[in-house]
Amino acid sequence: MYSITDLEAAARRRLPRRVYDFIAGGAGAEASVRNNVEAFQRIRFVPRTMVDIQRRTMAARLLGRDYAAPFGIAPMGMCDIAWPGTDEGLARAARTAGIPYCLSMAGSSALAEVHRHAGEYLWYQVYLCGSDALWERQFSRAEALGVENLILTVDVPVPGRRLRDLRNGFSVPVRWTPSLLLDFATHPAWSLRTLARGAPRMRNMESFAGERHGASSLDSILAIFASAVHEWEVIERLRDRWKGKLIIKGILHPADAVRLAGLGADAIVVSNHGGRQLSSAISSIEALPAIRHAIGREFPLILDSGIRSGEDIAKALAYGADFVLVGRPFLFGSAALGPARGPQAVIRILQAELDMTLAQLGCTSPAMLSPDFVHVTG
Repeated sequence: MYSITDLEAAARRRLPRRVYDFIAGGAGAEASVRNNVEAFQRIRFVPRTMVDIQRRTMAARLLGRDYAAPFGIAPMGMCDIAWPGTDEGLARAARTAGIPYCLSMAGSSALAEVHRHAGEYLWYQVYLCGSDALWERQFSRAEALGVENLILTVDVPVPGRRLRDLRNGFSVPVRWTPSLLLDFATHPAWSLRTLARGAPRMRNMESFAGERHGASSLDSILAIFASAVHEWEVIERLRDRWKGKLIIKGILHPADAVRLAGLGADAIVVSNHGGRQLSSAISSIEALPAIRHAIGREFPLILDSGIRSGEDIAKALAYGADFVLVGRPFLFGSAALGPARGPQAVIRILQAELDMTLAQLGCTSPAMLSPDFVHVTG
């Protein structure tokens, strides 16, 4: 397979329809999901010529650390739904490639287990939630393992209304219906492996959800998110509590970015949650230039949502991002080829495409990319 499109097509064939829809779908009419990708397609490159590009590197530096490429694996909940063992497979691939893996608080695998595979390349992501005790539990576990970079996701004031999941009756734990049984029966490879490992879970949250709500279902966990207080004072308290690098994820407005920088955030992820929260939200790449202008050149900006190729990574960097996080393509890769091979295939594809793009543009490193290399079509 030679592209992320190839991997997605294979994943769609191998996965039950409800599972593919959970991964690929978004909020409402999914306008934001589509626009995330289409906004990148509207950007064109303006190459330079007669440049010696024989000695190229993809290395990037972010928050005092060196990485082999300017991209990492975005936090995603319940990764095992793509294929059992996906969190561990992503962690191993990231460590081998020298790029970060951001484990989600809603991930399928426990933080300590994933740390065993990812080591120093592990970042951890938490949500705003209505429980200081849950935060403290997450922070303490991360600190004990030596995790340096904590991502705080702030763009979930309420769960997104995802119509595919509603129409499919998607739930955790599974509510069995004849159509669901047929869907699983016609995709035996995924179904048998999932049956052997057990249904996907949110292991870093489920015990607390059970204590609070008497259950560890998806609904009970979403109730914790829905009870969160979204006020600036919460950011101040968390900044005081977390002594490592604090990265705030889910920012689209320049004023919010400037305020977060003033409150001591170490970096910001420009993100619309992959289009999974608000159907008509502006795409991350469309929001990026105004945020960069408002916050200045030196503040670290990371971008996610809509990345489907190495060219997209180059476009984001040229537009003003310092680093990129990639989400869905890694789940497609794991579903298409399994967690041992799929994540590695995604990394290889993105690296090859990015390297080719740098060479074609006349750049020897990602740091050379700038707005001079891009043009937006109508």
